[in-house]
Amino acid sequence: MALQRTQRLLVHKKALQQQRVDTQSAPRAPEEGEALLAPVLFSLTTNNVTYAAYGEAMRYWDFFPSGDDDWGLVPVWGFATVVASQVDGVDVGERFYGYWPPATVLRVQPDKISAHGFRDATRHRRALPPVYNQYFRCTQDPLYTPETEAFQALYRPLFMTGFSLADFIADREAFGARRVLFSSASSKTAYGTAFCMDEAVETVGLTSDRNLDFVAGSGCYHRTVDYAALRDLAPDVPTLYIDLSGNRDLRAAVHAHFQALRHSCVVGSAHSVEPPSQQALPGPPPTFFFAPDQIAKRMAEWGAEGFGQRLGVAWARFHAHVCHPPRNLLQVMTGEGLEKARTVFAQLLAGEVAPREGHVIQL
Repeated sequence: MALQRTQRLLVHKKALQQQRVDTQSAPRAPEEGEALLAPVLFSLTTNNVTYAAYGEAMRYWDFFPSGDDDWGLVPVWGFATVVASQVDGVDVGERFYGYWPPATVLRVQPDKISAHGFRDATRHRRALPPVYNQYFRCTQDPLYTPETEAFQALYRPLFMTGFSLADFIADREAFGARRVLFSSASSKTAYGTAFCMDEAVETVGLTSDRNLDFVAGSGCYHRTVDYAALRDLAPDVPTLYIDLSGNRDLRAAVHAHFQALRHSCVVGSAHSVEPPSQQALPGPPPTFFFAPDQIAKRMAEWGAEGFGQRLGVAWARFHAHVCHPPRNLLQVMTGEGLEKARTVFAQLLAGEVAPREGHVIQL
């Protein structure tokens, strides 16, 4: 087939408020061992803001090099179709789930090809966390159904983080905490994590006044508290803090208030685009949670099949919970094209996306 000129959404690495869509010439045809895939549907959430904010520190910019030191491609999750292939077992027309650039084409070098999918072995990706380099063949993916593609694009990467984080906490007996406190509790990663938590540990969702009703109605937390009421929480209860906001002032307030803080876990950056940096705080030092490390640990202990079974059970329960009509937790918002993706990313940066909205982009 004739390959068309391509487009991509670029974000300025040092000034995330600057974004642009550029057009490039048609890609060259794949050589032996290569395939070209065209992203067709992907999600944009505050998770993508985190990828951009932590792009340098966590090497998220390295997955899809832009060729420009100042501008980068923020990774997205979703689905793509093979448009050209010189690889046995990766056929034109097949659909795969995975990690993509916000662009109209991606060149890959499929390796470890199986009935379930392949791993991209392109040179620059070999030293990066393998969980991001795996692509799942939709026809063989136990989590895939055609009618739930938007739900998968929105929740699957976030739920994987939440599932792994809840397991990380349980694996360490909650660090001795009796309460787990979530900032940015209205975020999909936050309530997905809380949903997977051990019921024996109290979960408290911290949120803004405007999102109180949403968080309280999510059915994922034992208690919901406005940020302004943080100091009303008893300071002597052993507490674990899960920071999904990235707000340094809030983090400092949590550390100062909770005398029995057992662990401070940095996960996301929903409220801040500042790069991560050290803070001198009382109590345990804030520690970044990196889901691929916990996933790799459990893969080694449980095996891929055992991990998949546990994840599948939790995923089915969560899907049923979110889609239960009285909760009304999700309104899918579908946009078309990379210019729309640019607009949504800007809205996410500005905190203008309501927690109930789930934005997906079709190309």
